[in-house]
Amino acid sequence: MVMELIVDNKHAEASSPALHHTLPVEVIRTVLELAAASDKAAGAKLCCLCSTVRLWLLPVLYDTVVLSSAKTIERFAYGQMENPDSTAVYPPPTSIVRKLWIGPTSSTVQNDLAYSSSAWPITLVHQILVRCASLHALAIVNLYQGDWFRLAHVLPAGLRALTLGPVHGKVDWRYLPCSASLREFTSMDTYMMDLELQQIVAAPGIRTVRRVYSRVDHINLAFDQLDCVEKATSLEKLEIVCCAESVERAASVLEKIARCYKLNPERIALVPKSHISGSTFDPIAVLFNDWLLSWRT
Repeated sequence: MVMELIVDNKHAEASSPALHHTLPVEVIRTVLELAAASDKAAGAKLCCLCSTVRLWLLPVLYDTVVLSSAKTIERFAYGQMENPDSTAVYPPPTSIVRKLWIGPTSSTVQNDLAYSSSAWPITLVHQILVRCASLHALAIVNLYQGDWFRLAHVLPAGLRALTLGPVHGKVDWRYLPCSASLREFTSMDTYMMDLELQQIVAAPGIRTVRRVYSRVDHINLAFDQLDCVEKATSLEKLEIVCCAESVERAASVLEKIARCYKLNPERIALVPKSHISGSTFDPIAVLFNDWLLSWRT
């Protein structure tokens, strides 16, 4: 784990090459940040050079955190807890996390975070969210809908993008701590009540709502609720994402269904995608890859 490699090293502090250099500090910092961004394991080792380098690289190493198993959730959570025998790390890693994914990153790879699995360490996830005060984008995937209420009230107040599914719990926008700051909401393979969706699209700060369906079977559910966006004022785009074995197949399905509805092209976007990743049906992997690319903090 990264935290195990970030320790004080007085000898390195005293003899660090960074203290005896001819290059501008800005150049050294840029080189180290690029190295850490391309290889996080190497970046963690570089943090041992001195406290200055550690301050430079921690935001790079912890900008995006992916916790894809119960074990990684436990290691990350316990690594943030105060231990009298350990050396304090400043700033605390959880305080600089900007993007956080919790849940499996694939539908096919064996994982202990199965839907409704008792292996989900909900209490530790709760503690992590409480500490991630600077979080901008959060994805919680494969969480049993009955457990959602245990986490909804501790979402960071400054959260800007939230991704949930498949089959997530009810999202009551009125009581989310981050309802005023959220700009994007993505829901995967979930039936939402009309009132629930109306509250989301009518929120003053919301800009994009994305309904993702991993198969073509239930895509009509999103079309049937188009009336819910009529009274939205700040909403810029409602994306209906249809996944099929190919982009062409998904586009054909969307086009056929769209003929039966009156769409506002300025607000409604139909997005065809393939649910194939690595030659297999893997919608969660597709969602994960899109999530990594779509939000820039």
